[in-house]
Amino acid sequence: MKLRVVILAATVSAFAIPAFAAPVATVNGATIDNSEVQAIMSMSPALAKEPNAREQVVQNLVNMEVLSQYAVNHKLGQTADVKERLAMAKRQILADAAVEQYVKEHPIPETDIQNSYNKFVQAMGKKEFEVRHILVKTKAEADKVMGDLKAGQKFSALAEKYSIDKASAAHGGELGWIVPGMVVPPFAQAIETAPIDKPVGPVQTQFGYHVIEVQATRALTPPPLSTMKDRIKMQLQQQEAAKFVSNLRSQAKINITK
Repeated sequence: MKLRVVILAATVSAFAIPAFAAPVATVNGATIDNSEVQAIMSMSPALAKEPNAREQVVQNLVNMEVLSQYAVNHKLGQTADVKERLAMAKRQILADAAVEQYVKEHPIPETDIQNSYNKFVQAMGKKEFEVRHILVKTKAEADKVMGDLKAGQKFSALAEKYSIDKASAAHGGELGWIVPGMVVPPFAQAIETAPIDKPVGPVQTQFGYHVIEVQATRALTPPPLSTMKDRIKMQLQQQEAAKFVSNLRSQAKINITK
């Protein structure tokens, strides 16, 4: 997986690949190279699978060249608006190039990927929990819900009636299978200690007050490193890129007008 870059930047970088350098069309003498077609196709695997995808890309590039020539002939590039947009595009392309070069020159060590995976597995824990909840705004409301449950009212009906979490309320409060590391600490602690099929609460979080019921538990098998390696590498690259930008900012003289 690659860091996100502006499509134009990726296309420009692809022009340097000699293997693809062959004209596929000319427009008033201006050449459109196969390298441009290949760059766009490589950036969009879904497009590449479509019938006549290559022909579509070529036609779009022809349209782009026709319009570009029209803009040049009508001196649209001299307008203030277009100049500003071109300057912004140049700045973005150069910024992307800087990040790409930095990431290329500072590859993520395999040990860092393994350590990040180990932390992920540790945070997941060894169990996951099938949970439903009722979320209300005040402790008084949560106490009332607990009282109604003790009186024999159905959890699903109370969730539909009172819960401000409308997404789960529509399904009787069902949240599905939850890994404690996915949720805020008070909620995680509650589901890890709650007995099966016995509502607990109120549990306060930044979202309000929860009445929680754990319906089942099962052993959790973390995904293998092989299926997560690219994602972890991408995250670490993004973190390194952020540090790179932060370091450059610290060395620059920046004056932001308020």
